[in-house]
Amino acid sequence: MKYWFPIIVLLLLRHTCAMAQTPAAPRPPAFPEDTIPAEIVVTGEDDSMRVSANLRPLRQIAGAPAAFYTYFWELGDGTFSFAKTPTLHYSDTGTYLLRLYATNNYDDGKAPPTKPRPIKVKKPMKGTIWASHFFHGNGNIEMKTNRSPKPGEDFVALIGYRDPAGDIGAGSLVLFYNEKQFDRESFSIAEKRSYNGMDSSSMEALLAQLDGDAGDMLFAKGPSAGTGSTPNSAAKALLQNMQQVYGGHTVMKFNRANQGTERFLFVTLHTLPEMIADTNAIVSMTAVMIPDNPALQPEAFTLEMPVVASHDPNRMQLKKRRINYRLMGKKKELTYKVQFQNTGKGPAKKVAIGIAVPKQLNTETVAINSMSPECIHCDSAYNTQSCIDTVRTRDSLYFVFRNIYLPGMQQDGVSDPDSTKGFISYTIRFKKKPKKIPFSSSAAIIFDKNEPIYTNRATARFIKGISPAIVAGYTFAPNSGDYTLRGPLQLGAVLAPFAPSRPYFQLEAYAGVLEKESHESGYTRDKRDTTVDGRAYMVSGRSSSTQITRSSLQVVPLHFRYNLNRWIGVGVGALAQVNLSTKTTVENKAYLSDFQRPDVVLKTVSNTLTENTAWLASFNAAAFADVQAGSVKAGPAVGLRYIRQVTGNTPNRFFVYAIYRL
Repeated sequence: MKYWFPIIVLLLLRHTCAMAQTPAAPRPPAFPEDTIPAEIVVTGEDDSMRVSANLRPLRQIAGAPAAFYTYFWELGDGTFSFAKTPTLHYSDTGTYLLRLYATNNYDDGKAPPTKPRPIKVKKPMKGTIWASHFFHGNGNIEMKTNRSPKPGEDFVALIGYRDPAGDIGAGSLVLFYNEKQFDRESFSIAEKRSYNGMDSSSMEALLAQLDGDAGDMLFAKGPSAGTGSTPNSAAKALLQNMQQVYGGHTVMKFNRANQGTERFLFVTLHTLPEMIADTNAIVSMTAVMIPDNPALQPEAFTLEMPVVASHDPNRMQLKKRRINYRLMGKKKELTYKVQFQNTGKGPAKKVAIGIAVPKQLNTETVAINSMSPECIHCDSAYNTQSCIDTVRTRDSLYFVFRNIYLPGMQQDGVSDPDSTKGFISYTIRFKKKPKKIPFSSSAAIIFDKNEPIYTNRATARFIKGISPAIVAGYTFAPNSGDYTLRGPLQLGAVLAPFAPSRPYFQLEAYAGVLEKESHESGYTRDKRDTTVDGRAYMVSGRSSSTQITRSSLQVVPLHFRYNLNRWIGVGVGALAQVNLSTKTTVENKAYLSDFQRPDVVLKTVSNTLTENTAWLASFNAAAFADVQAGSVKAGPAVGLRYIRQVTGNTPNRFFVYAIYRL
């Protein structure tokens, strides 16, 4: 029996090793592939059709509201719909190409790919006339997108233009994209689709046309015409200004339309994967309409879009998230915008927005810029009137829309998705100069009595601003026994980070003027005879002095500084000095006495020898340590610097100076 136990152990070990060597079955993918295109389904009779879609199952993001799809249909005849199952309104027979762009909100995957489907219409459609519900302003050009840009994903820019008075006629549309303020391109145009006979053009052709129209107008007016601004000059200036802001553009020519007609251009853009690392960024595109009629002014519409990591209709945005505190102006304020959308099945009467405010900002300075729906303040509203309340605490804000009607996206009869959206835009100022670190803010949105929906975090980051400074001071050498400020006068310029609160480096350059360095040889006895003016003297002694006058240039390529607090800063570094010009003067003196009284000096005779000015005569280097007192971060201060030169007769020097940071 005693031999069975080791045998059983060996068999178990062999079985375990065999199991370890057996390759594991491949794991199924955690999620299905995001390559299943949207399947477009057409139902109904030949003259009465509806379309719907079969889409991949949604994959809920943990902790987010319920995931859902939003829809944008391009119907192949210049019309579109944001409904889930729109009714078709083709007024003519033919073959139309349907496209569906479905957006997966609160879903962790990619949007379903778009696969166009052709349908053949044999009879004109019954029903009401199609209405776009597109224009919400007074202008004749507007733009919207089917979803926010997401790196690596396509979206559609829908550009609408109209001619309500019938005087615009033909003209040009220009779409500007890829702002130059970012260090990389954001978008590329994948496709442009027009259903109204638009043709591609170029910026060169458009500018040439404007120049030609301006010449024709001047010729028509005659030599006595004034030189004031014309619509053509305004259009040309607008285009040139847009070219300074944006790196990409596309130009399309449109034909004359009937009065009151609305037309649309569909532009598919690809969001480049490498566009912007920070998905808190706000990017913009601008559409410009320039009529061929030279008497009409151009019109422009700018659309700001948040770059997102996932699609969420409720967002918080910070305009100009990269902050240059120095260039913000006197108010030193930020602009925030909170967007919200009622995605429910019924209307909302109350929308409450709670915002966590960073400690650097002062909630007492909040001012509302604009809002939607537009309301008056509740302080001046009657009991049941639509209004907005603003509540401030030290570290939070609350905006409450009361007695409003905000339709739900899934509500029966709602065909315009914009009617389900709202926003609040406000400005807020800093408490004081903030430390240069990122800070974030976020919001919670409550529709009526539902659970709160939490937005993204809008993060502000500071651009490393540069602070120039001017310096004036004197150098003196204590080892010569002279502690007075005797030169040289030095004027300098300094570049450093703006209002630094951490260790930093700065660059400096100084011009030294009229630096004087004197050396005495000392008195030496001499008993030789000499004759001066016919009289015999005895030379009782001699001495000489050398004076060197320089003009120099100092460069400080390495200066490491640290501000201990607002009032005291220290630093160490190294400098290089070149003597631009050096002039040496030697004065020799002889002290004369008679032979009977050799210790009594009767006459002093001197001669001066001045050498030619030497240019770029010498170079030197030095290490230094420095202390400043005053407003060392931004403003005036005084400083004392100990300098230890590598070579020279006066290696130990002090530089006392005043500095003012701009």
